[in-house]
Amino acid sequence: MPHTSYRKYSDSFGFRISLKSVRSFSFLSLFLIIGFFSCKSDDSTGGVVTDVDTDGDGILDKEEIANGTNKNNACDPPQNSGYTGFDSTNAVWSASDCDSDGITNGNEISNSTNPYVDEVTDTDGDGITNHEEELAGTDVNDPCDPVQNSGYTGHNALNTLWSTADCDGDGVTNGDEISNSTDPYLDDTVFAIPEFLPKLSELLLFQGDMSDLKLNNTVHEYSLTTKLYTDYAYKLRSISIPDGKQMTYNGEGLLEFPDNTVLAKTFYYFNDERNSSLGKKIIETRILIKQNGSWEMGNYLWNDEQTDALLSLEGPVVPINWIDNTGANRSVDYQVPIMLNCVQCHDNNGSNIPIGPKVRAMNFVHNGKNQIQNFKDIDLLSGAPDISLIESLPVWSDLSFTLEERARAYMDINCAHCHQPNGLHDSNMGVRPDFRYETTFADSNIDDFKDDIRNRVSNSPAFGLSMPLVGITELHTEGVQLIQDYIDSLN
Repeated sequence: MPHTSYRKYSDSFGFRISLKSVRSFSFLSLFLIIGFFSCKSDDSTGGVVTDVDTDGDGILDKEEIANGTNKNNACDPPQNSGYTGFDSTNAVWSASDCDSDGITNGNEISNSTNPYVDEVTDTDGDGITNHEEELAGTDVNDPCDPVQNSGYTGHNALNTLWSTADCDGDGVTNGDEISNSTDPYLDDTVFAIPEFLPKLSELLLFQGDMSDLKLNNTVHEYSLTTKLYTDYAYKLRSISIPDGKQMTYNGEGLLEFPDNTVLAKTFYYFNDERNSSLGKKIIETRILIKQNGSWEMGNYLWNDEQTDALLSLEGPVVPINWIDNTGANRSVDYQVPIMLNCVQCHDNNGSNIPIGPKVRAMNFVHNGKNQIQNFKDIDLLSGAPDISLIESLPVWSDLSFTLEERARAYMDINCAHCHQPNGLHDSNMGVRPDFRYETTFADSNIDDFKDDIRNRVSNSPAFGLSMPLVGITELHTEGVQLIQDYIDSLN
């Protein structure tokens, strides 16, 4: 009966379908439906996502897609310290570095450290990690915060912030303290002793091995654009200002120094000027100390062992042999001056004064810094204008200066201490030459004395009236030629 009814129903539409055909159609439709949904589940962009956590961060892929985070990045989204929802067995998570400290998450777990906290970075090199400093409330960029006690060694001496800081406030950077083998956390500042003690070492001008001529931190080397000639000797010049005091600018001439200032000049020869590592012969250290407004003078003679120098009034002759920078063998019988000789040069109107440290002669870059600017920067010089407003004494050997500039600079340093007002050859007395650089040519009387100047600078110091009168035993060939050329140019 059912078959007859079905055929009747189908016949009404003008076609006939067999029961076998209907069954085949039903199976085909079911197969197509299953196939459709199977293909749709493989669509990674919009299909069904199973419960998978690809990156092992503890957040299912479908949640990351919904939240807009990267399901393949174990550190996205970032997690706070203490997060434990991760899967430490997941290869992606284990190989990641979620706190960017250079240690993988997997290794952090092995080391029992926190993979979400940078427990390594120490920005300021003080030996305390940024994380620890943040918890303690100290500055991650200040290597001197927190304050450490003397003897602390947890710092990183290779860290730039740490090495350029000055944690003990003694004016010496941490890096220089390490180089000097001093404690960067202990203010061990040493000031020179302004007394003429029996041994030079007792004045505390030098540190370490005396023969190294390494100045203490409060003793400052200085140099001059044009230097005083002394038988081709090298000189180490230094200034030591007492604690809390300053030099005062007084024009482009000599600086004004406070009481207890110690000026020192050490004379020496390199064994071979081509290679300073081959050693040197140190002869003497001349000292000026300002006491109660007056300058006192003393001289220290170095021993043969070069371990120290003794205060002495003697003026011995010291034979010196050396190789100059051309490779030539040189020798000189170096004459140490006696006190009378010192007074002849340093006396001005009955009082001793320094000769070298004039502002214009120091206004140039030495050891990488302009000396006048450096003294201003470290609060040792007051009252000085901008260095661009201060004239610089020409370098006598620099041909970029005119012949007159070079010759006048040379005479200022080598001759003017005597040939100036109130000097040994007082230019105030009658018509006499004044060799100070600041003196105009018309007022210098150089033209009136040019023949005398020519003769005196050419005379050997051992015979007749020579210029300079004392302080050398051998003519400065190059200096003499400079003066002769200058005098010739005036004719």
